[in-house]
Amino acid sequence: MVATVLQLSDTHLRADPSDTSHQRHPDARLRSAIEAAAEAVAASGTAVDLVLLTGDLTDDASEEACRRVALLVAPLGAPVLAVPGNHDAGPEVTATFGPPRPVEVGEWRVAAAASNLAGRIDGGVDPAGLLAAIDALDDRPTVLAVHHPPAGPSSHPWFQLAGAGELLAGLEGRPHVRIVASGHLHQPFEVRRGRLAILGAPSTLYGIRHSGDGWAPDDTIPTGGRLLILQPDGAWRSELVTT
Repeated sequence: MVATVLQLSDTHLRADPSDTSHQRHPDARLRSAIEAAAEAVAASGTAVDLVLLTGDLTDDASEEACRRVALLVAPLGAPVLAVPGNHDAGPEVTATFGPPRPVEVGEWRVAAAASNLAGRIDGGVDPAGLLAAIDALDDRPTVLAVHHPPAGPSSHPWFQLAGAGELLAGLEGRPHVRIVASGHLHQPFEVRRGRLAILGAPSTLYGIRHSGDGWAPDDTIPTGGRLLILQPDGAWRSELVTT
């Protein structure tokens, strides 16, 4: 069966739902992204099979904000897989959404890894441990979700992932891992490494334009979410849902 994954990222909700950020209401922006995605999926005659939340669910690491994210995505009626970002508290994300265990969707698997580092904006992973966890699973087509991308349009230190080089080298020898789905940059992008695609999701709240070491908020960068349409034979495509 064809499986549809809705990736939402960098929602930046706060404990007080009346708070604004970048002159926008995070709750309202997330709600708009969910509604747009639901309409797009309904128009295709399918449904969302998994909601994938790739970090910075909160702006203040609060449990209240985490819980509201869960309430807002609940009407989609799909399982939720969430990883923390640098603005989140990992225990609160796990308490709300459960540990990031691999999820099977259709003939695919979606696995996840936390990349947030305490007190830091940049991220890091243990490549050997992550690759060993992947090897403990079967070799069905796989999406790996992580907040910090292992490659992308930014060279600024805040937007890097320690261990990225070793991780990407290891994934080259594991061709069943087809996609790395990430957030953090607030800018949609796609980088290809052979069969592997590194995808960056838009933020639901505001966009950032990256160019090398430079970055700045930019209202012309799309906001919303990303749909991953996963075919049983391992083929896939993605669509941005913009708000």
